[in-house]
Formats: sequence, structure tokens, C-alpha cells
Amino acid sequence: MTLSEKDALFLQSHGIEKEEIEKQIACLSGELPVPAVLRAAKLDDGIFYYNDKEIDEFVGIWNAYLNRAKRDISHFIPASGQSNRFLRDLKKFLYSDSNLPRTNFEKNFFKHLRSFAFFSELNACCLDNTGLDADHLIEAGHYKTIVRLMLSDQGLNMENVPTALFKFHTDQSHRLQKYLPKKIAKYYTSFEDIRTPLQEIMYESAMVSGVKGNKLNMCYTVQAKYRDQIRDFLREFKAPIEKKMGVSVAITLPVQPESSNTIAITDKNELHRSANGNLTLVQSGHGALLPLLNDLRGNVIFIKNIDNATPDPLKKLSVRYKKMLAGIMVETQKKINKCMRLLEKEDLPDDKLIEIIHFLENILNVKRANILRLPREEQISYLQEKLNRPLRVCGVVSNEDEQGGIPCWVTNADGTLSLQLVEYHQVKDKPELLKIFESSTHFNPVDMVCYVNDYKGKRFDFNQYANHESYMVLHKEINGTNVRILEKPGLWNGGMENWNTVLVEVPVKTFNPVKTINDLLRHEHQNT
Repeated sequence: MTLSEKDALFLQSHGIEKEEIEKQIACLSGELPVPAVLRAAKLDDGIFYYNDKEIDEFVGIWNAYLNRAKRDISHFIPASGQSNRFLRDLKKFLYSDSNLPRTNFEKNFFKHLRSFAFFSELNACCLDNTGLDADHLIEAGHYKTIVRLMLSDQGLNMENVPTALFKFHTDQSHRLQKYLPKKIAKYYTSFEDIRTPLQEIMYESAMVSGVKGNKLNMCYTVQAKYRDQIRDFLREFKAPIEKKMGVSVAITLPVQPESSNTIAITDKNELHRSANGNLTLVQSGHGALLPLLNDLRGNVIFIKNIDNATPDPLKKLSVRYKKMLAGIMVETQKKINKCMRLLEKEDLPDDKLIEIIHFLENILNVKRANILRLPREEQISYLQEKLNRPLRVCGVVSNEDEQGGIPCWVTNADGTLSLQLVEYHQVKDKPELLKIFESSTHFNPVDMVCYVNDYKGKRFDFNQYANHESYMVLHKEINGTNVRILEKPGLWNGGMENWNTVLVEVPVKTFNPVKTINDLLRHEHQNT
């Protein structure tokens, strides 16, 4: 696979160096590094669990932190996905040989069509285009007509709608006030009847971090073509939140830079090209978002995926556990700062040194063999290096065959052991590691809160704490051709490989992903 001068010019126009693509070709053609996984983490072996009393204490710590002074807090939401990802099963049906639903997925979709938040809009579209409503089209066996009007630009054009603006939920707030904090519930009538993930997550974020007089920074990463549309939508929606909760919501909509895109290679080991002969470039996954995360302001950053939009009945529960994670983060960082200052003292007592080692090994779960046998100066240098890193506190839920990073004990390049979030694609070609992966009891649904300043208040440079060689190879289809693409080190695995990591169990009800359209039929998403 050789790059031509035309290829080099094309890459240059996208801000990509020829050498970068040559490196990608080598990675896609060779064997990628595999994390040295020892075992999956579990309760009392890397994962903490707290009872209701302890949770209340951590929630109180976070609330006190918010109220003690004006805080600059950010919520980072990767939101560049497109709805066609979770509409793929409907597209398969549309282009299949059968005019009638055959799979359980297809049958459930049509059986519960009225339960979707977008049904009224779809029903009106059916009437306008065919003279029949959805029920009559189903009676007449015109199932594909409904799907075609739903997906194509002849109707609602849903396959070209960003996930962030897809209609997930129906707002039935007049029936749900008992589930919400009093200061929120009384304002519910001011919001519209349909909720998108953008709305749900902004609303939840305000409940977690919104304090009167404080500033709330919402950062949604988006595709360039949807940026204006999303910006206009959010401007309108944030106004009632600001007015009723007394917070100032600042919204940023960064776009994943083209320079982070990667090539695709076919099964014939050829560079995939578009119809005009140019190289096909695709987004390189969440790993390319690390520079955007690095640019965020504030010392506290919450991270959550756009498709994990909590519906109203579960908001109170979700907010409680997010505040718990934040309280744990505050307390842990406070102890890190104390340890760092103690390590600067020349007359540090031996018992204090032992306490710091215990904290690093049993709270931050960074372990080194024979650390007590090291010379004192080497001990102190090692402790300073490991403590003075970005901190993330991650919620993990019981593994119920959902997709997510698995918390594992991993041997690092320097011989230490620590906790990492390992993705399926990192271990899928290693049977012994895949067995560990599949036996895990928990996974991370991308629910974390991070502290990103050092003990002196200086912002960390995240690039220094990433493993830039931790690529993953993914298999996809482009216009009917099977290809391999290179995904840059994932934001929460390779991108955060050298962060301090604390894992805490949270209820599975705090995780409500929408990976397929029928996930919206789950009880949690139905607001009934």
C-alpha cells in the first residue's frame, strides 16, 4: 500500500501528515499492543461499595463543595453520533426480501409503534404522504412504507438526524413530580412535551452541579454539519434552566478535527477509496476527543455518553449517585493534596510515609512489589510521581451483557499494577484475555467525574498521561465493503491509562443506553 503524491495533497488538505497515515497502515497491517490484563476487578478487589449512610455523606460533601465558593465545573458529552447507528435494524428490514416483519426485533417495533416519543410526528407524516395513518398502513401490510417515511428525506429523514436531537422521551411531568427534587419539579410545566438526549443530559447536569450563582459549562462534541442546528436548539432550551435554577449555562460545541481522522483498509489489504479516487477518511473514535477534553475549563469534569439519557422517573436516583461519585472525588483529591504536601517535608515521619503508601495502594489501587524495600528517596520520588496525576472516579454497574469498558487489574510498563478500563476490541484476539473479559462482574458505562488540576492548582496536560500506542482495530462496512479502521487510544482506556482511577459500584438503573431503536421501548424509557 503506497501513498501517491495526490494522496499526500489530499491528506494535507485535511491537516494530516503523510507520515501519520503510513504509521496507521503499519498498525493496521501488524499486531497491535495488548494490555497485560491479570484479572477482572470485582467488589473488594478494586471496586468499592458504599451503603446508604456513606452515600449520604458523600452527597453532602459534594453539595458543600458546590456551595462553599463559585465553582467552574464542566460536563463533557461526546455527542457526535448519528441516529442511523441505532436504526440499522430497520434499514435491514427496509432492504430485505420480506415485506412483513419476521424477526422479534421487527415485530416488537411495529407492535409498540405508538409507544415511541416520535409517533405523533410519524403518524402525521404517514397521513400527509399516503392519506392513511400508521395503524391503517399496518393493517394493509405496508410496513415498509412506514419505515421509508421514517428514515428517508421523503418523510422525517431520521437516518440523518444526530443522536443528540433524536426524540427519546415523552415529558409527562404532571404525573412524575414525586420522583424529582422539589426545586425542580415545580418548574416542569415550562418544558416541552418531547425530550431529546441533549435536553435530558443538560437537565440532569444542572441538577448535579447547578447552584444559584454558579456557572455550569456544558460541552457537547458534535459533527460540523449539525453544529448550527444543535446550537440553536440548546440556546432555546437552556433559558428556562438558567431562569428557574439561577445558574449560568455556558455551551460549547467543539467539532472533532479532521486531522484526527483515520484511513480504512479493505479485506484485500487495499486502501479504501471513495468514488472519486480519494482516500476514505473516517472518524477515529472517542480517542480523538482527548485534545477537546484537554481544552475544557474548570478543575472538575463530568463525562457521560449522549445515548445514556436518563428519563424522568430515574433522574433523582441518577443524580444522587453522580453526586456520590463527585463527593468521593472531592475527598480523594483532598487526601492526594495532603499527601503531596507531606512528601515535600524533609522531616516526614516514617509512620506518615507508610500512611501515604497505604493510601496509594489501597485507595488509588496502584501497587508496586517490594516498595517498602526501596531507599527512602526513591520511595518519595515514586509516590510523588504516582499521586500527582489526573484523577477519575468511575461508576461501574453489574455486567448484564451491555457494551462498555471492563475494569481490570493490569500490569503497566513500569511493572506496577493498577486499574484500567479495557475494551473488547483490545483483547478479542487473545482467547485467554477474552475469557477474563467475559467473566467480569462489572463494566463502566462511561459515567465518571474527574479532577484535572494538581495539588498546586496547575492544570494537567492530559497528553502526558495517555498511552498513545494503545490503538484498537475495528471492523466496519462502508458502502457494502468490509474494512478495518484504526481507533485512536480510547478516551477512557488508552487516553486515560496513566490517570489515578477509583471504581465505585452504582445501580444498573443509572445506566439507560439506547444502542438500538427498540431500546426506547424498555420500561425505563417509557415514563409510565
